[in-house]
Amino acid sequence: MAAMNISLRRYVFMSLFVLASVMIAAFSWMSANQFLAGMDGMMRGTMIDIARRTPVVQGAPVSVLSYTIAADWQDLPDTIQQQFNPKKLKPFRLYKHVERNSIFQRPTVAEFVLMAKFDNARPVYVTQMFKPRDGDDEPPFHMTREAWIMIIGIVTLLLFSLLVVLMQKSVSRPVEKLREWAASLQNAPLPTAPPTFKYAELNSLAALIYQAMQSVHDSLKREQNFVRHASHELRTPIAVIRSSTELINRVRRDAPEDKLSKPLKRIEHASHTMEDLTETLLWLDRQDNSSLSTSPVALHSLVTTISDELAYLLQGKEVSVAVETNEYTLEASPIAVRIVLGNLIRNAFQHTQVGSVTINQIGAGVEIINRNTDKPDSKETQTSLGFGLGLQMVSQLTAAMGWQYEYSTRDNGVHCVQITFEGN
Repeated sequence: MAAMNISLRRYVFMSLFVLASVMIAAFSWMSANQFLAGMDGMMRGTMIDIARRTPVVQGAPVSVLSYTIAADWQDLPDTIQQQFNPKKLKPFRLYKHVERNSIFQRPTVAEFVLMAKFDNARPVYVTQMFKPRDGDDEPPFHMTREAWIMIIGIVTLLLFSLLVVLMQKSVSRPVEKLREWAASLQNAPLPTAPPTFKYAELNSLAALIYQAMQSVHDSLKREQNFVRHASHELRTPIAVIRSSTELINRVRRDAPEDKLSKPLKRIEHASHTMEDLTETLLWLDRQDNSSLSTSPVALHSLVTTISDELAYLLQGKEVSVAVETNEYTLEASPIAVRIVLGNLIRNAFQHTQVGSVTINQIGAGVEIINRNTDKPDSKETQTSLGFGLGLQMVSQLTAAMGWQYEYSTRDNGVHCVQITFEGN
């Protein structure tokens, strides 16, 4: 399952909004409930006090303000008798019936009843009924306490949401500034020092990023300097080896069967390999590959030439080589094409002890297949012989030039390389 990509800003806002909504709704409900409970408590206390202080007899209910006190249920108003059941009344408990059109308006009907029973005396019933006021007494619009509580809750929620938005903006601006600074490090030749942020945590994070980028840059610089210096330093001993072998060969022309012939040949071939490797490393060290000059390259001829030059790698091996080419000329950097083909063919020849190497060139595409029927090269052997380095260099070269490159391994020691010297 793919990971959900959630905005941190939206997540924080929604979490705080939901939390605030639940808390405000809960406190609003508690406030309204406590308000109504307090009103009912005051009504109940007043009714009990009136029942205790007002003497009544059956058939003669007494009216005090808006209260009706009666010694018999039948003496109460008809609306009270119809609305409540005397058998379900419990002493000193307030019962009410309220009707309203909405919580924003006063009740249209509010009826209350309480049964009081003192000692062994007969029960006393106390009722109170509220009805809509006359037009002159009632204001055109009256907001109820519940409506006020709801409005206050909504306003509080809106103010809280506004506060959260302002806080998010206050936090997101430094974070966005940190993101822009970190993004600028990607293309910067040198890591730039981080700006000062508003929060200490962001300053600490920026310092860690800067230190990490500085460490990576220093390591990369050391590696580049090592490659550059090592490649340049190798040129001198390579030149000495080449000139020395050429001088020895000129002196020894009269004795071609000398025992030193084969060792000198190996030295000469090794110097060629070192020279190619040095040129490859220097080429990889360049920062701008677009400056390479291009010219027509006869790919079919270059494949054949390189295969012949590297044939010495197969001496003493039971390896058959099949080279098939078709005439094709492309516009490219000759040095880059030669480096890539030289590394690929050299790898195929070096790591095939017994078997075959097939090189097919059709148009701009070249396929190299080497079948090693002796023992497939182990990972350790490949690394020690430079197999991984050669393919790594080829991968970097083709990526820099925009060429298509694919390498795969199969069973029974079969390696296959496909490369097209043209962009996608």
